[in-house]
Amino acid sequence: MVKERRTELVEGFRHSVPYINAHRGKTFVIMLGGEAIEHENFSNIVNDIGLLHSLGIRLVVVYGARPQIDANLAEHHHEPVYHKQTRVTDAKTLELVKQAAGMLQLEITARLSMSLNNTPAAGGPYQRCQRQLYHCPAAGRR
Repeated sequence: MVKERRTELVEGFRHSVPYINAHRGKTFVIMLGGEAIEHENFSNIVNDIGLLHSLGIRLVVVYGARPQIDANLAEHHHEPVYHKQTRVTDAKTLELVKQAAGMLQLEITARLSMSLNNTPAAGGPYQRCQRQLYHCPAAGRR
């Protein structure tokens, strides 16, 4: 039984190596919706992102924050205004949106910085996920 498990493990590595080599040094863009960040499986997603990083894959993580923004607006009793299903952002809404997005950014960054400690890559050559954050304007904003 132990020998079978070892054989399966070795076979798994043999099948994985070509894919790892093909993707090392490549850039992946990963979109995390606000719902994914709140999901109970988010820790596993973060660990998988750390594992990809440890395999030499460059990562761009983009995140959404709609549920967190909606919750922050509701918490502050601020009713959002919509035009054709797009939120119209006044000064008060913008402050609350920035607050929610900033808190979410801190949460994601903290989780990513801890992720490699919880993977088989702990102690390997890639010890930390470098965090360079860029903000893109929303659709329709000029």
